[in-house]
Amino acid sequence: MIKSILLTLLGVFFILNGLNHFFNSKILEEYAEKRSLFAPKWMLLISGMLLIFGGFTLISGYFLIYGCLGLCIFLIIASFSIHKFWSLKDKQESMMESMHFTKNWAITFELIYIADTVGAPLFS
Repeated sequence: MIKSILLTLLGVFFILNGLNHFFNSKILEEYAEKRSLFAPKWMLLISGMLLIFGGFTLISGYFLIYGCLGLCIFLIIASFSIHKFWSLKDKQESMMESMHFTKNWAITFELIYIADTVGAPLFS
């Protein structure tokens, strides 16, 4: 029961973040351009859909492995393309980006754990 509640909450987290990619697209597109992301408008659209799909897989349990994989790919790409704290001069901005970078990796490891324990075992 508790696993279902936690997976639902995590799924809602990703769905809300995916919807944020659509509702605040101008702000996020400017942020992505500032970080020199390739084709920011398209990447924003793709990442928003990926986040929503991944969130629904966590909630429903259907295609869970694919949802976790997609979310992991998104988080890894976002970590290295958007949250490049090592290349920033401003200490405060660098600190914020390093927190986002490590948060993305913590969530990535959590998703790998979920995929291994809730879905079909990845590692035996």
